[in-house]
Amino acid sequence: MPIKRLEEMVTTIQDFEYLGEKYFSHWKDQGRTEGEIKAIFLVLDARGLDISDDARERIQRCEDPNQLDAWVRKAAIVTSADELFA
Repeated sequence: MPIKRLEEMVTTIQDFEYLGEKYFSHWKDQGRTEGEIKAIFLVLDARGLDISDDARERIQRCEDPNQLDAWVRKAAIVTSADELFA
């Protein structure tokens, strides 16, 4: 395969990576957010903790990945779902 063709292929791959990151990264972030929210509910449920409507809504509205990470960790040790927010 000629060098010119290899250079074209590498450039095309780099263009796709750039376009994917530019136009589709929000979907990846949204998927991560949904996964974190699901994890919080699963951990709380597995521990037998009730989740008030207010707590459920607050968790579902959160879009901050760092906050969701913190809540997943806290879900493993709190004695009530409302303690996540303390």
